[in-house]
Amino acid sequence: MYLLPNEIELHELKGQQINQICIGPYDAQIVFEKGVVVQCFQKLEGEVEGRRKLWFNDKWIDTSDVLKATKQEVISIVRESDVVFKIELTGDVALYFHTEESPYESINIRRPNGSLDII
Repeated sequence: MYLLPNEIELHELKGQQINQICIGPYDAQIVFEKGVVVQCFQKLEGEVEGRRKLWFNDKWIDTSDVLKATKQEVISIVRESDVVFKIELTGDVALYFHTEESPYESINIRRPNGSLDII
């Protein structure tokens, strides 16, 4: 829907583990231990041990490494470009969330207090 803001407001995720990765027919949801949920509708890539793979692109492409992200702790959140941000995790794992300029939302970020960020 939108390009990424200059500052990704996910600092509270640092040190938190991924508790759950939900696989739906049209989305991926990453649930962190204190209740933040990052929902991806567009494109999600995973990197495990230096190998980056497309996991989701409007549908699930490859789920072989998805479970390697659970129980990993967030090290950092990096805005790589106007359309990609990366969540670096322990265990040599990273998640890449993609957005684009379009009339459709690409990423929803739900917080435990009920607020919702739509990108």
